[in-house]
Amino acid sequence: MGHQRTGDEHIIFDGMPIGYLLGDYWAWNSSDLLNNTLRGSYCEFIVSTALGLDLSGTNQDWNAYDVCFPHHWNDGEDRDEVHIEVKSCAYLQSWEQTKLSNIIFSIRPTRAWSPTGGYSGEVKRQSDVYVFCVYTVTDRSKADPLILDGWDFYIVPTRKLDDICGPQKSISLPSLLTLDPIRADYSGIRDAVVSCCSEYPPP
Repeated sequence: MGHQRTGDEHIIFDGMPIGYLLGDYWAWNSSDLLNNTLRGSYCEFIVSTALGLDLSGTNQDWNAYDVCFPHHWNDGEDRDEVHIEVKSCAYLQSWEQTKLSNIIFSIRPTRAWSPTGGYSGEVKRQSDVYVFCVYTVTDRSKADPLILDGWDFYIVPTRKLDDICGPQKSISLPSLLTLDPIRADYSGIRDAVVSCCSEYPPP
């Protein structure tokens, strides 16, 4: 895990500060939380905060799953962590729209990758639980993804996705709702993840 910076670090050229800080880059690059890429990593962050995880390091975006939650499985394997995939969608996008976006999530099975082993041969969903995050605000003048009351979270065991959706690559919100996910606000994410683990332990 990388060393976490504060944002106060100077950007240097020829041994001297150029007049900009790392925080200036962060503000320029990362302020638009309706941007698809930023919204995805932001959701990983807010799910991690809801789970009470240690956020003193940096995001590892090459892992086979998005979030690792300490939890003891009663599965005979003595595994002490839950692997979580976080997906996000919003009706509003960072660009000008003539209509609201449809809520469609990727649930594509993948090959896991590691720095030492490269890609694995098995194509599957790599997590134990999916957390689907929907930013529900539709009025652009009121949109602020930092206000978490505007988010809905749907938590589904990966085994249920595997059993019902098979190799399906995407799922719409109406189809997701037919899977009877646990719907939660920010305060209910942790309990919903634990409940999924109890109901659908790994095979």
